[in-house]
Order: sequence, then C-alpha cells, then structure tokens
Amino acid sequence: MSPRRPRRSQAERTEETKAALIEAAVTVLHQKGYNAATTAAIADEAGVSRGSIIYHFNTRAQLMSEVISFVYQKEQGHYLDLAAQGVDLARLEEWPGMLWEVFSQPSGLAVIEILQASRSDQELAALVIPTQKRIEEDSVNAMMRWFPGDVETTRAMVRLFVWAVRGLAMSTVLTPNAPETERAVQLFRDIVRGFRSSGPRAGEKPR
Repeated sequence: MSPRRPRRSQAERTEETKAALIEAAVTVLHQKGYNAATTAAIADEAGVSRGSIIYHFNTRAQLMSEVISFVYQKEQGHYLDLAAQGVDLARLEEWPGMLWEVFSQPSGLAVIEILQASRSDQELAALVIPTQKRIEEDSVNAMMRWFPGDVETTRAMVRLFVWAVRGLAMSTVLTPNAPETERAVQLFRDIVRGFRSSGPRAGEKPR
C-alpha cells in the first residue's frame, strides 16, 4: 500500500482555494476581459462554489486587487530566475525584453484589464490604485539596488519602461501582429543600449 498523504490543515486548504480563484480570475480576464470576469465565471473556472469568492475575498474588487499583487510576486520570481540563469539585471538594455516576456503573458494582460476597469469603477480603483502605487515603489527600490542614483529619475525610468511595454502587450490584443511587436521591443532595447552608451547612467539625472 502507498503511504497515506498527510491531511492538509484548514489554513493550507484556504490558501489553495484562494490561489485557485486567483489563477481562475487570470484565465477568465485574459480570455474574456474584465466585464465577463464575473464572480460566477471565475468560480466556475476554479471549480468551486460561487460563495467561495465572497468567503475568501469579500468582494470581486478585493479579488482583483489580490490578482495584481499575485501577478507582481510571480513576475519578481521570474526576474530572479533569469538572474540565476545568467541574465545580468544590471544591464538596462536587458529590461525591455524581460518586461515583454512577463507582460505579454496571460497574467500580464489580465492586470491590464483590471487597471483599465479601475478608471470607471470607484470600488475597484480604491483598492487597485494603492496596490499599484505600492508595487511601483517596490519596483523603484529594486531598480535602485541595480542602478544606484537619483530616486526620482529611477521612478521616471520605471514608469517609462513598464507602461511602454504594457502598451505593447495591449497591442497584441487590439492589433495582433507578432513580428511587428517583436521588432518594436527590439527597437526599444536598441534605443536603451544607445542611451546607455552615450547618456547618463540609469538613475542619474541628465546633465
């Protein structure tokens, strides 16, 4: 007889259900968009009861905010994996490609759906905007470790890179053309490489 698996604790079951709901939300957001990502559709995708969302997240807006935090943590893990594989995170020209790799995934496109929806949903905005601000500050602090310098310039750099690549990711939905988008990402990388060779270091104020 195979050994009996230890019983999961209530906390473990709770975390597994929450993770399943977040993953299901990402799937539905990516496949159908924000308006179609109802609590019913997400619960059905996760294979749980519809009351599970209310039990674990209180509201749909709270779930969407948790999706953004979850995706961000997943993205940070991806960057660290790339570093472990030998990618030099201190080379600024590597970042357009790395950001594209994560933002063009279903999870990255799901975040875009949530951010767009927050413009017209006050309840969602009240949760998403502080979450997005916290994530931006975390990103700035991380970049400061790789590119020491002026914090305001680093914040501007983070915004430029993040939102430029998010826009390219959105173009894959609105005007899908993979070769053209890949060329745009490569051009972005070439521009950054040229700036690095002739301009100020990342994080420094231009003179």
